[in-house]
Amino acid sequence: MKLQKTSYESLAIGKLPWGCRFCVEGQKLVLFITGKCSRKCYYCPLPESRKNKEVVYANERKLSDVNSIAEAVEEAKLMDAKGMGITGGDPLIVLDRTCKYVMAFKKRFGRNFHIHIYLPTLLANEKNLGKLAKSGIDEVRFHPDFLNFDNPQIRTREIEKINFANKYKWKVGCEIPVIPKTEDKMILFAYSVRNYISFLNLNELETSVLNAPFFLKKKFTIYGNTAVKGSKESALAVMKWVQRNLKNCRLKQLHYCSARTKDFFQYKNRLKRRLKNVFRPYDRITTDGTLYRAAIYPKSKLNIKKLRKNLVKEFSIPSRLIEIDYERMRILTSAEIAERLKDELRKMSLKVALVEELPTYDLLPIQSELI
Repeated sequence: MKLQKTSYESLAIGKLPWGCRFCVEGQKLVLFITGKCSRKCYYCPLPESRKNKEVVYANERKLSDVNSIAEAVEEAKLMDAKGMGITGGDPLIVLDRTCKYVMAFKKRFGRNFHIHIYLPTLLANEKNLGKLAKSGIDEVRFHPDFLNFDNPQIRTREIEKINFANKYKWKVGCEIPVIPKTEDKMILFAYSVRNYISFLNLNELETSVLNAPFFLKKKFTIYGNTAVKGSKESALAVMKWVQRNLKNCRLKQLHYCSARTKDFFQYKNRLKRRLKNVFRPYDRITTDGTLYRAAIYPKSKLNIKKLRKNLVKEFSIPSRLIEIDYERMRILTSAEIAERLKDELRKMSLKVALVEELPTYDLLPIQSELI
């Protein structure tokens, strides 16, 4: 097995698991099925808006109801998704809901729509995994209690849970964060599960608002905004050990996924796919793949329809180049039109801004400048 750099700023032994191949190309919808979890991992990266919350997100879109499958399907269509990754929280806490989404997506997009799922092991048993497998999952990624595999009882329990999954026709693997200076624990873990999984994903450890205090106590150093220094080095040590010592076993695929892999490939490629379906005639697409447009803010929310109609008539603006964003109660048009009419718009006591936004459902603002 050869250890090599990928073109996605990650490291791999063997081919990438199918779920990863879709992800790095931005082809997977991320379905956050619940914020509730059966584990209490100190390194959990979830933000406060999701952690322990009963919410469902399709990419950045918070669904109006946890059972709003149609909204999730719409988001998948907007990004031309070829698959879906289900995460949480613990999807097994809401098993029925998880299965409903899987079956609905398979029915809507076909059997080749690849679905993988991330699972803590606490609720993993034959009954739960059997129901999940029958729903249509293609790939399961366990998150076991890997840091405590030196405890024989914990090791036996976790391996038994992972082995339950091998009764079904899906790919079985594990995905864990790389805690700096825990190489010995991860090596023991990899050795212990070598004949029960076909792939192992090692994720660069990342910080968030909620896990930062724990990281400070452990004296972790942060670089590049979110990544933890030393995580990559520990992952590399584990992969080199596996390369040297695990020859004749089931575990054939290892992937170290860096923070840059997620940010500059998985995330950005997903946004590019969505951009093609959401940009409007008045938008200018920047070299960074963002939307550059003008936003006009009315004095009153009650007259926004009338205001648009008046602007179209008075300034001969083509209807396709000006529309109402009801979610944010503003009127959108091109930057060129806004610049040309800025003096007239000021006389009407209207606020006008040139804005740059991501092509996400929430149109995450990058910058805004009043003109």
